Amino acid sequence: MEALIAQLQSLAGESDEAGRIDIQNALRQLLSEIASPKDIRMGLFNSHLQIATVRLATEAGIFQTLSQSKEALTFSQIAEKSTASPELFERILRYLASNNMVTETGPGTYKANETSHALADPSAKAFAEYAFDQAGPIIQAYPSFFAETKYQDITQDNNTPFQKAFNTKLNNFAWLAEHPEHFAALQKMMSALGSSDWTAGFNSFDRATKAVTGSRQGSERPFFVDVGGGYGHQCIQLRNKYPNLAGWLVLQDLPRAVEDLPKIDGVESISHDFFQAQPVPGARFYYLRRILHDWLDAQCIQILNNLAAAMTSGSQILVDEMVVPETKVPWQVTVADLILMNSLGGKERTKAQWEALAEQAGLRVVEIHGYDPTTYFSVIVFERK
Repeated sequence: MEALIAQLQSLAGESDEAGRIDIQNALRQLLSEIASPKDIRMGLFNSHLQIATVRLATEAGIFQTLSQSKEALTFSQIAEKSTASPELFERILRYLASNNMVTETGPGTYKANETSHALADPSAKAFAEYAFDQAGPIIQAYPSFFAETKYQDITQDNNTPFQKAFNTKLNNFAWLAEHPEHFAALQKMMSALGSSDWTAGFNSFDRATKAVTGSRQGSERPFFVDVGGGYGHQCIQLRNKYPNLAGWLVLQDLPRAVEDLPKIDGVESISHDFFQAQPVPGARFYYLRRILHDWLDAQCIQILNNLAAAMTSGSQILVDEMVVPETKVPWQVTVADLILMNSLGGKERTKAQWEALAEQAGLRVVEIHGYDPTTYFSVIVFERK
C-alpha cells in the first residue's frame, strides 16, 4: 500500500494541472466504489460537521497557530494561544486530524499539513464565514423550499431558499447592503478569487494591450472597464501585469464598494449600477467577472443591453465565467451552480446557454478562451451583431 501511495504522489508531482485533476477524479471514483453503505451514511453527518468545525477552527486560530510553528504542538500548547479549554481543543484537533486537515504526530501532538496552511491563509476565514454563516442556512432551507414550490425552477430573485432561510423579502444583494459584516466577508472572498490567470494564452487580448501606448488624455476612450469590479483587485492585477495600461483602466461598482476605497494608482473608480445606462461609452473592453452567473436570464439581458448601447466600433464585452461542459461536469462546477441557484436564483451556463443569452441581447459570441481546466472558467467574448 505504501508503495502504491508513493507512486501516486510521484505521478501527481510530475503531472500538469489536467493530469492532477485526472488523478483526483480517479481517486474520488475509487473512494465511492469502495465505500460501504455505513461509510456513505456516516459521511452525511460529516458533511455537516466539517464546515462547522473549520469555521470554529479558523475563528479560534487553530490553523494559524499550527502553521506558524516549525515544531509539532500539543493540544494544550495550541489551546494556550487562545485561552481555550485544552480538553475541548483535544477533541477538535482529533477530529481535524481524522479528516486530514492537520497531521497527528503522536499522542496529543499535531503539526500543520498542506490543508492546514491553506486554511490558515487570511482569505480562508472569509470563505469559512461565507460557507457557514450565509450558505449554510440557505442550504438548510433548500429541500423544503423546493418541496413547497412543487420543485419548480426559480423565476424571481426574491423568491429563493435565501428568503426562506433569512426570513426576508429582499433579494440577496439588497439584504447584504443592510448587513455590512456579511457583505465584507463576501468581498474578501471574491478578492481572494481574483487573478490575472484569464489573460494567459488569451492572444487577442494580449495583442490589444500591446497596442496601448502613452498616457491617456481625458477625451480618449478607456481601454478596460471592470463592471462590478468590487475593490479593484482585477484592475490592480491587470495593471501590474501590463504596466502600460495604467491610466487606461476604469473600476465600476455600487457606491458602498467604491466610495470609501483608497485611490488606486492608474485606475479610475466610478460609482455605477450596471442595471443603469453605462456612463463610459466606447471602451475597448467591458469586463464582467463572476457577475452574470448571479442573475436570471432576463436580468443578464438587461445588463448586456446597457453595455451594448455604449459599445462602438471595436468594442467587446469580456464575460469571465464558467462554461459548463455538456457531460462529466466537475463537482466544483455543480457546487457553484446550486449555491447560486439557492442564494440568488442564478446559474452557471453551458456554451449553448451563453450563445442564447448573447442572441437575446443583440450580441454574438466570437471567442471562448478557456483558462481553468478544474472549473471550466473561460472568457466569453461578445460583440455586437
